[in-house]
Amino acid sequence: MSPFSGAAQLKDTCSWFLRLGLCLFTSVCAAETTAISLSQEQDGGDAGRACIYVYQGKAEYRIVKPGELCAPQITIDTQRG
Repeated sequence: MSPFSGAAQLKDTCSWFLRLGLCLFTSVCAAETTAISLSQEQDGGDAGRACIYVYQGKAEYRIVKPGELCAPQITIDTQRG
């Protein structure tokens, strides 16, 4: 029996656990992007314009300068699940 056989087995085991951890991390923590259309906008005069985007019961807000228009659509990161 070679004195290095235990070291090689340990290296293979560590490599396997590293690959397993990487697979679990990427599948659990990976995000998807979702496009949300403009739901409502409100003109605030000199304060600018509030752009409201609603997705799954939650509102995303963006404020734009006076005279600018709201983007017709935004992209957000959503958790897979």
